[in-house]
Amino acid sequence: MNFENEKPRLNPLHGIALFLIIMLLFFFVFAPLQYRFGMIGLLLTELGLLFVTLLAVFLTHQPLREVFPMYRPRFGQLMGTILLWIGCFLFTITITLVSMLFFPDGFQDTSTDLISLFASIPTFFSFLIVAVSPAICEEAMHRGFIMHTFRGISRDWVAVLCIGLIFGLFHADPYRFLPTALLGMGLAYIMRKSKNILLPSLFHFINNAIAFFAGLGSASLEVNQPTNPAADPSFILIALGSYLIIGCLAPILLYAGSYLLCKSSGCLPKVSNTRLVLTIIGVLSLSIAMLISGFVILFLNMGTLMDLSELSTVLCFTK
Repeated sequence: MNFENEKPRLNPLHGIALFLIIMLLFFFVFAPLQYRFGMIGLLLTELGLLFVTLLAVFLTHQPLREVFPMYRPRFGQLMGTILLWIGCFLFTITITLVSMLFFPDGFQDTSTDLISLFASIPTFFSFLIVAVSPAICEEAMHRGFIMHTFRGISRDWVAVLCIGLIFGLFHADPYRFLPTALLGMGLAYIMRKSKNILLPSLFHFINNAIAFFAGLGSASLEVNQPTNPAADPSFILIALGSYLIIGCLAPILLYAGSYLLCKSSGCLPKVSNTRLVLTIIGVLSLSIAMLISGFVILFLNMGTLMDLSELSTVLCFTK
């Protein structure tokens, strides 16, 4: 037997070890860099993540093509990825709004800090750092090396759940743990089914790009409108009701996106007609429940909704 060409078989403990090393570096190296140099420090953090990940790949003698599989995506895979992102985005917004009801100050402080950070350098370079670099560097770490170490786990949901939780912990923000963990699960699911790191990178890029431009938009609103209604729990409830109505499409989009992704990737499971019908009923039931909940919340807060409408009219005429 030729042992020279055999590569070490990695397990989840190797991925968790890399994650712990990264977190130690984050608190003692990367966080101080971000505090001292702002957006440049954030870029150095992303490049540091990529460097440590590549170093781990070489030290463990893993083939780059296996850790970072890349090929031209099929049209169905692209459409499935986009639908999955929209579905995850709607769910994460809803979860964020629910969390804001309990921790409004924490969300407000974090959002303000991020907006100030984005505005510290020219918009184009800020966009590259916020949207492009994480889609490369963070994906190389999470959906690349760490997920590569979980390939021995046969159950998809176990691997997806673990990678999602690691992604949520990685952002070191207790207020946004659930939304980021959910996004991490969506990214892990796409990687698990497609075995193509370009697709979760696309998902990550779209998500961060939308968040970046939304941050710029909220910054301009704060300049034109000094009072911030988002700090009012009644406003958050109205926003939650509105997003539940819009977000009722999320379960359908997630199901459709998963179907397209799996079919185009050649991993669509064969299920019985009974199971298929029950799945569709479950998806539609969840959508209907979200829709009804949204209308109920808006109806119960109709007075506040009318007050906000009048305030909006006054602001329009005073400009």
